[in-house]
Amino acid sequence: MRYYRTQGLVFLIPILVIVGIFYGMIVWNFVVAFTGWQGLQATWKFVGFYNFSRLFSLQRFWVNIGNNLRWLLFFITPTVFGGFVLAYLLNNLGRGEKILWQVFLFPMSLSFIITGVLWAWMYDPSSGLINSILRFLGVNTSRLGWIALPQTAVYCMIVAAFWQYLGFALVIYLGAIKGIPYEMVEAAKVDGASHFTVAFRVIFPNVGHATLICTTMLAITTVKVFDLVWVMTRGGPGVSTEVLPYLMYRLTFDSRDIGMGAATSIVILGFSAIMVIPYSLWALKKWVRV
Repeated sequence: MRYYRTQGLVFLIPILVIVGIFYGMIVWNFVVAFTGWQGLQATWKFVGFYNFSRLFSLQRFWVNIGNNLRWLLFFITPTVFGGFVLAYLLNNLGRGEKILWQVFLFPMSLSFIITGVLWAWMYDPSSGLINSILRFLGVNTSRLGWIALPQTAVYCMIVAAFWQYLGFALVIYLGAIKGIPYEMVEAAKVDGASHFTVAFRVIFPNVGHATLICTTMLAITTVKVFDLVWVMTRGGPGVSTEVLPYLMYRLTFDSRDIGMGAATSIVILGFSAIMVIPYSLWALKKWVRV
């Protein structure tokens, strides 16, 4: 069947319209961020950077920035490292591989809402599973408040997200490892290389494209994390577990400060660009030939 360029363009029109609407909404958001829109009635009065100056003057905002950085550091690194190590071990396991990677992948089928409810119950200081087991083992749990304590709440949520996304990193790395020529690994083993050397000096440098995918996807997940915070702590105790998407929601829908909420979303967009784009360009140059 002969293919015509005009026919291709016709079939692309629906997706082009959707993409156009998406970028149009970003532009609209930029415009709203520079207006004094408060309440349900739209106000298109230009106020310059007033919404941003108010946002940056909030101590709560800087707590949110700190929490987003904690998520980036303590969620991405262990998940990527754990996914790679598990993939290497399962690849050498043999028969049990197909069953075990599905076990690790299962949490990915759950939404953050279900994960949040499940782990909030497990972290419950009085009747949760973790403290119940510790009390059974004779451990004094009177000071183990988990998500009830400002010092530990963020890290408890990161553990829940790690549990959910470990299978994702595992599958990505497992597929990448299977694409490596078997002769390369065998040659290293014949030369007397240990499992550690084979894993981190032979295989890991050759699965850089998997690391790029995992790190980028997990970074995007951390920047937009909202539902896990909403379900497990509602940003508390105090504002100790709030992140930028949660602050944007509270400003927009609770305080009805639409202009300031839009300004927060612009900050999130910039935060994502700063985190993801430089790393992706560096990783593409280092690990992937384009």
